[in-house]
Amino acid sequence: MAPVMAASGPAPAGTHVEGVAAEAAANADARREYVRGDETFQSSYTCIAPSGAADKAPIVCEGRIDPVSPELYFSLSWRLDEFGDRAVDTVHIRRKGEVDAFQTIADVGSRAAAQIPNNGFELIDVNFDGYHDLRLIAEGTAGPNVLYRNWLWAPDEEAFVGNVALDEIVSPEFDPDTQEIVSRWRSSAAEGGIDIYIWEDGQTVLIHRETDSYAGPSACTRTFFDRIDGELRETGTGACG
Repeated sequence: MAPVMAASGPAPAGTHVEGVAAEAAANADARREYVRGDETFQSSYTCIAPSGAADKAPIVCEGRIDPVSPELYFSLSWRLDEFGDRAVDTVHIRRKGEVDAFQTIADVGSRAAAQIPNNGFELIDVNFDGYHDLRLIAEGTAGPNVLYRNWLWAPDEEAFVGNVALDEIVSPEFDPDTQEIVSRWRSSAAEGGIDIYIWEDGQTVLIHRETDSYAGPSACTRTFFDRIDGELRETGTGACG
């Protein structure tokens, strides 16, 4: 990624954002060349949850990770913890037409309020390689921040593989057009922001941050940071939009 050089003084917010957007688009085009699966594939999945609090049967979800592979069945073993939250400890995964699981994920570490359907189970392409991956809510945190447990489909291994770096990103949103991960976070009532990540060599890399700091109801400063020479540096300030 070409570095974004900071001006000698604060850059106008509009100019800064336009430059970042243009560079992000160019890099997204380059990253698309490495897509291995079918990035146009739209996954669908369904889950059957227990019928009530007394029903301890596993949550069973069904879906595809690509257009040609067999459907997969995910059996989520769960329990209610001391706070009344549903904790998913183990996920067994098998292919349609097969009796035995080809993969068991232990120590899942998914805990969510019982009213959240299926602990937030999703099949979604989180690394833009054309294969849909598995994620569950890990836990809720302060304010709007939500953490997930993520397992990425590895076609060479024919298995889902955990990704600790992605697990640490709060409330991630995945943009297939820009090939970016967007994280909207809040650290306190007076500070929040947005982080933008890309994938490099299977790891998430923070390339852009905008932090809003509030000094009062109508006083807010937005600070911009960009990745330059491998580290995040302040590149400008402006009014909060």
